[in-house]
Amino acid sequence: MKRAYFFGIFMVLALALTTTTAFAESDKNAAIKGQEITATGQITCTFCKLSHPDKVCAKGCCERCIKAGDPPLLTTADGDQYILLTGEHEVPLMSPERYAMLDGTVQVKGVLIQGQGVQAIYVESMEKR
Repeated sequence: MKRAYFFGIFMVLALALTTTTAFAESDKNAAIKGQEITATGQITCTFCKLSHPDKVCAKGCCERCIKAGDPPLLTTADGDQYILLTGEHEVPLMSPERYAMLDGTVQVKGVLIQGQGVQAIYVESMEKR
């Protein structure tokens, strides 16, 4: 009796884990829906740009902030701001090559997502201008 009971519990847990894993995998590969966009501007850390918008944040400061988890922010010449996100689940956006772009003008191509007062770009490509 106890074996059957424990076997039943094991099967329920195994099924739940399999379903959760399958859902997580399908969620990782879900297509991002939105408008294609190309935007040009400067990348900074969100914290510094929003806390002191009139000051120029040093490249090293922004790099440390982003490495600590602050999302990168693209600010265009018109003042539009976009949080930059990776288009892949659990894959970091910034790489050593992209950190080198923090001190100049950058062109970002990706998918624009807007809602609830926030706008973000799921980045497909990024290049220094």
